[in-house]
Amino acid sequence: MKNPQDLAVEVKEIFTKINDESMAGLPIVNSKINVETVGFQEHEGRTIGIVLTSWMMSLVVFSGKDDDWSDVKIGDKKSFSFPARNYEFLANEIEGIGIYYSFALYSPMHEFEYHDHAVAGAVAFHEILMVENENAENELDEERFAMFLAGEEMETIKQKECAAKNPVVDGEVTLKEVKNEPINRRELLRGQFQGGSTPA
Repeated sequence: MKNPQDLAVEVKEIFTKINDESMAGLPIVNSKINVETVGFQEHEGRTIGIVLTSWMMSLVVFSGKDDDWSDVKIGDKKSFSFPARNYEFLANEIEGIGIYYSFALYSPMHEFEYHDHAVAGAVAFHEILMVENENAENELDEERFAMFLAGEEMETIKQKECAAKNPVVDGEVTLKEVKNEPINRRELLRGQFQGGSTPA
């Protein structure tokens, strides 16, 4: 098993090459976002972290010394547990590294206006992922997260939720101002990333 920091450097180099050689010019790419590896560390005998690129942000899991993933095929599903909750990952493969599992957090990346914004979201998600969720009120809202991962913009999701909560006045729905509300644990795990002063 490679040292997490060494693996982070290697993964960043590989995805940077993919970004420069295979993804350049594609509509899915946000050219303001660079390749970054965030929060690579050992967890339950494996290396985990977040891979941030111009086209996606993914939570990833690499095999540990006690894992035998030689029979794993690309697309296979596997659940991994974290202090905050469990996630179901899909198997993928990186040339030179081999099989790993990934869980898509965000794709495409057009909602992020600048690189540090995306990095802040990845860092915040990683930090909250590693905090045990003891309160039932902070359980993940699966419906909202599914909408987010399916491509719904967070502003659209928030507007739908506000419309459902607010009465119709003179034929129009009055929406609550949400941009300045402090982000909380539940919202972040739902996908409401915020970097600097600009919400995603």
